[in-house]
Amino acid sequence: MLVGIFISRRYPKQTVTTTWQCPMNSSINSSKIRLDIQGLRAIAVTLVVLDHALGFPTGGFVGVDVFFVISGYLITAHILREIESTGSLSILGFYSRRVRRILPVALVVLIMTVMTAYILWLPPRASQALVDSFSALAFVANFHFMALGTDYLQQDAVASPFQHYWSLSIEEQFYAVWPLTLFAIAIFIKSKRSMIATVSTVFVISLAWGSYRSVTMPSMAYFDTGARVWELLAGALLAMGGTSVNELKMTLRARKYVSFLGVLIILTSAFMITPTWVTPVPAVVPAVIGTIIVIWSNASIGPRTLLGNPIAQWLGKVSYSLYLWHFPVLIFASAEFGHSWIVGLSVMPIMLMLSWFSYAFVEKAVLDSSFLKGKQANTRQAKRLFPDLALGVSILGAITIFSIVQLYGHSAVRSAQPWMKIFDRSEVTDFEIVSDQEHKVADIIDALEATAWPENILDQLASLSQSDFADAMFLCRDAPTTKNPRRVCQYEHGDIPVAVIGDSVAASWAPAIEKIAIERGWNVTVVSYSNCSLFDVDVTNGAADPDFMHACKQRRDEMFRFLKDLNPNIVFLSSSESALSYTGLEIDSAAAEWEAGSERTFHQLEAVNQVIVLENPPWGANPSECATRYSSPRSCVERVSDRHMVKSVAEASAAEKFDNVAYMPTRSWFCFEGLCPAFSSGLVTRVDRAHLTSAAAMSLSQLIAVDIQADN
Repeated sequence: MLVGIFISRRYPKQTVTTTWQCPMNSSINSSKIRLDIQGLRAIAVTLVVLDHALGFPTGGFVGVDVFFVISGYLITAHILREIESTGSLSILGFYSRRVRRILPVALVVLIMTVMTAYILWLPPRASQALVDSFSALAFVANFHFMALGTDYLQQDAVASPFQHYWSLSIEEQFYAVWPLTLFAIAIFIKSKRSMIATVSTVFVISLAWGSYRSVTMPSMAYFDTGARVWELLAGALLAMGGTSVNELKMTLRARKYVSFLGVLIILTSAFMITPTWVTPVPAVVPAVIGTIIVIWSNASIGPRTLLGNPIAQWLGKVSYSLYLWHFPVLIFASAEFGHSWIVGLSVMPIMLMLSWFSYAFVEKAVLDSSFLKGKQANTRQAKRLFPDLALGVSILGAITIFSIVQLYGHSAVRSAQPWMKIFDRSEVTDFEIVSDQEHKVADIIDALEATAWPENILDQLASLSQSDFADAMFLCRDAPTTKNPRRVCQYEHGDIPVAVIGDSVAASWAPAIEKIAIERGWNVTVVSYSNCSLFDVDVTNGAADPDFMHACKQRRDEMFRFLKDLNPNIVFLSSSESALSYTGLEIDSAAAEWEAGSERTFHQLEAVNQVIVLENPPWGANPSECATRYSSPRSCVERVSDRHMVKSVAEASAAEKFDNVAYMPTRSWFCFEGLCPAFSSGLVTRVDRAHLTSAAAMSLSQLIAVDIQADN
């Protein structure tokens, strides 16, 4: 039926060129709809959806950058038309139109997503989606996810159904600044050339900043408004300069070829870009150039062209709704059925159906209604200049404040974990200490064979929060780059000095060590640094902070000096398997370097009576991601990684060369025949992929104690 409707439609083959001759005295003309731009929207949203749903093309994310250029072009052209036709600009009218265009569908998707999250997911993940939704509603989602990415305990967080709102937030932040800026430029700068030069300067500064951030802090640069605004300004400059193909007297055929070249550049970049490319600059530059070429060429299109065919035009119309709906649909489907191209392909009809309904009954309905219909500025509106400016400044100030709060405010504005901790104060206390290896293996096999979540496990999953981490994760864990005094945890249960030292995985073993300390009269000292273990290997961190590697070296030297002064009888070491990836080396080279670094560390500890190297728990599935109200335990079973295997071999090989070093394999405490369930022995094993729950660590204390020399 839809195909029949598409074929029956006919689109005009010629559109009117947008021109701008001088700042305040020229005439800007534009058709209401640029069908070539509508087709560009179709290409952009298709690339994004295919990338997220199928994982191909790998550079499909450049579709967002196509949207940025289009947005900058259309918004700037509209503002300039209003300024030139009326001599003024209605800020109230501008934001009224933005609200009508952006907010209704965004709000509907937001509400439906939060409701669905609480229906399908357990409280921890659903509550995080609710927290994420507030940043999306305030149009600061990019800073929200930037901050989460630099929060150590959130770096491995599951994908949010609102993560794609980051691009919408950048656009709205641009809209908060650009009308005021452009109006001021038009008033105070009378020369068109000077105006373009001014905006070009900002464009260059943003591009330079984006290049710098992409190299030094790529995870931050991706969400950074300053590193992205040059893309919107590229479209703005095109609108300010005018699409001057007419001045070149290009034939219609030539313009079609130029337009096709632009599309080809976009598509080629989407298929060529891989995760190894530096993003956003220079990875997205070809897509931006291709988009500029298409808009500049202003080619005529028809129903048999790539941009003008009925399917492309329909996708272009629903592109905004489709962009908003596709990601939550994928996230919900992946949570229930796993992330694969088959799942992605299967839910595409659902995405398209939701997009059509929201376009027809929300987006188009609101645009066709009288709701917040803004009027163009006129000469009598000049007296509204100061109220309009006050409105614009207020919106800009609000978004600025919201952004600062997201970046530097309390973690409760970004994470649901503090709220879960406040509202659910229950602690897991009713569990048994595992007495022997055979018992533990039997429990793991039972967990692997389970077809439904045991009731007590489901209760634990429903209240999983930061309170389930070992206390040492918060009380004595520091970031290597901070200059604050070192935090130290002390568990005094006797006179024998014992140290637990390393990264956060080492700290997560602290409850087990303290349990042994109570029985053996130990005085336990715990010191840990995020992503920075005592193993003498150069590593970076998840945020790719350029200062991290040097800072970690310094903290490691400080830890060695601290141990020398402490003079412990026993030192417990452990580290996350992710450290191997953070070396930046291929897995075999990283393993060799890890073995060499382990030997250097053990040399430094030769004066210690006994060094216990605890094999890190193999990374498992994140319970907050894999466990839902309707999933089975099998959805949370994960296989031991090659990375874990080679790291364990490297540590064991290095330990064999030192008489005072004992390597303690722990893999069989969590996995059987390479498969690792999310729970065993009546306890959820991990809070996230890498860190043990406090209860799970404590339950393993006897398995650790059995191999420790009796005289320690």
